[in-house]
Amino acid sequence: MELAFPHRVEYRDGTASIDEIIENLKAQKRLLEEGVRLLEHAIPNMDVDAVQIRVVQVAAGSLITDFLVLVYGAYQKEIEAAVIGGIEEMFGTDIPPQYEALVTLATLAVTYFVARYAYDAVRRRKPDRPASTHIQGDYNTVINIIADKTNIPASAVEGALHDSIPAARRRSLIKSVTNFLRPREDGRISPVDVKGVGFINPETIAEYPTDAELADIDDSKNIDIPGATLDIRAVDRDKNNTGWAAVLVGDKRFKRRLPMDLYPTINAEDLAKRERVTGDVIIEGERKSDGSFKAKRIHLIAVKELGDN
Repeated sequence: MELAFPHRVEYRDGTASIDEIIENLKAQKRLLEEGVRLLEHAIPNMDVDAVQIRVVQVAAGSLITDFLVLVYGAYQKEIEAAVIGGIEEMFGTDIPPQYEALVTLATLAVTYFVARYAYDAVRRRKPDRPASTHIQGDYNTVINIIADKTNIPASAVEGALHDSIPAARRRSLIKSVTNFLRPREDGRISPVDVKGVGFINPETIAEYPTDAELADIDDSKNIDIPGATLDIRAVDRDKNNTGWAAVLVGDKRFKRRLPMDLYPTINAEDLAKRERVTGDVIIEGERKSDGSFKAKRIHLIAVKELGDN
């Protein structure tokens, strides 16, 4: 079966160069692919065999991008009834109006999920920065809309996001999110009108980290290790960014004890009671001229499993 989803975005201030347009199109293509991946993880019995993304129109002035997202796969009858509904012929399939924005919504969920990851990565280096409000708010809104349209619990949609985009994958999507939210190289924040959803909040785009801030969390300075095992060697129940230290267990690249800070949502009081923990970490360091990596700090971003006392 083929399902065809339209996706249209308009940037009121346009862009300054052809290169910017090309990078924006590439960014949207990748985020659309991730949006389909999210739906496949979230919707039971949805099995996607292939995705084709066609550019229908690109208009200059105020930059307008039109895509058609063709999703090929098998869908059980109950999925057709609950999610897709009355299917008619157009490029194989015409999605009913209430579901036309489903891939766009999933793409925005991925965008805000990665944007929040980037914001929190920057925040770990700037403890005085408050928690995200606009990115988090828009993320919550789009998750609830997807849950309502698909009749799937919001918690299940969030779980699918975490499964389809693990920590290491989030970092690789930051550039795409940046080129989608801020296509202009001069950094100007442009009103973004997403068909079927509405405007992306200018406050959300303004809250997203600057290029200089994002440069501090690039791949040359950080290594993602999902599901790492840590031996806790020093604790501080009162602070998340100082006083902690740990050793990675079983990783020959990182044998020595390293200072550690905690993601803001991790319960420091509970973690302090543990000697060993499994979770997702980022190793911050520097790449030497010979290509080797010198580790400086562990960032614990998610706890998967708490070990025995």
